[in-house]
Amino acid sequence: MRVINYKRKLIIVGVILSAVLVVIFNIFKEYSDKWEVNRNDKLPIVYSDNYDITLFGMQKLHPFDSEKYSKVANYLIKNVEIEKSRFYAPKKINGSYLLLVHTQEYLDSLKNSRVVAQIAELGLLAIMPNFIIQERLLDSVRYGTGGTVLGAELAMEEGWAINLAGGYHHTKADTSGGFGFYADVPIAVNKLWQNNPKLKVLIIDLDAHQGNGNEAIFKDDPRVFILDMYHEDNYPKDDKVKKYIDFDIPVGFMDTQGYLAIINRDIPKAIEQSQPDLIIYNAGTDIYSRDPLGKMNVSKEGIIKRDEVIFRYAKENNIPILMVLSGGYAFESARIIGESIENILINIVKYEQ
Repeated sequence: MRVINYKRKLIIVGVILSAVLVVIFNIFKEYSDKWEVNRNDKLPIVYSDNYDITLFGMQKLHPFDSEKYSKVANYLIKNVEIEKSRFYAPKKINGSYLLLVHTQEYLDSLKNSRVVAQIAELGLLAIMPNFIIQERLLDSVRYGTGGTVLGAELAMEEGWAINLAGGYHHTKADTSGGFGFYADVPIAVNKLWQNNPKLKVLIIDLDAHQGNGNEAIFKDDPRVFILDMYHEDNYPKDDKVKKYIDFDIPVGFMDTQGYLAIINRDIPKAIEQSQPDLIIYNAGTDIYSRDPLGKMNVSKEGIIKRDEVIFRYAKENNIPILMVLSGGYAFESARIIGESIENILINIVKYEQ
């Protein structure tokens, strides 16, 4: 037993020393994301090379594919032949925007590696120096949050937008969980409210998990309506905030046909009743039949059709829409997202090269 513990300690020390050495050389290195191109030639798709989360291999211990963002972007570049320069590159979100939603106490708590480890559900982070976590993990999420803020602005200008990250829907104002650290959608909405305080928003959350963070933050705000379709016997089971869901659709293990039937029945009702000025679509792929955490049984084709239906309803009703990626833990998730966005570009927004 002592030999095993000794080897374990050596491995941990080795990981930390390797991380420190790498960070010493790279602590100030971030991708510039300066893709020079005329704004008129850009598509309202937001992406940053800083989205991927790499923690010296430790991210492989978590079921979430934290490198799926670049995989989706590369799929679109290769298969849809979109020049990378046509994407919008977001800025990293700063403190003033974070404080639109989060308490200073919560933001300060993220300087504690144990708190971050608990939120990320990755215990090894608790022993990692916090400056490494800030640079290798939280900065990536800050870029993703900045992408949702930019995406919301683009959706209002262009009629649609897609952030190739975001959807951290378990994050509340003063706490978080489920690998979410910043409440990107509430921050983006509050930013829009600065110029248009009467803007009405419909959040369509089709991740397999209840979006309890958004529900807790918006509560009874009459400007925000939430449709949440989730597996009722899955994380986070946050009954305290269920009362804030305007269109509550808890489901169980469900196949593609049954799932799409509910989508086509309830989405039009939610749009008609809420009359939103903007739809923010949380397009989790963890409803996939092979997803290890979703507990659902929807096919790849069903997910692609689902996303198409949501965009089609938005377009038919002349409502701007922003799509964020949210959860998805299967190996195939990035490919499914790429194919789905390709379908939206070709069949809904009529993308032309």
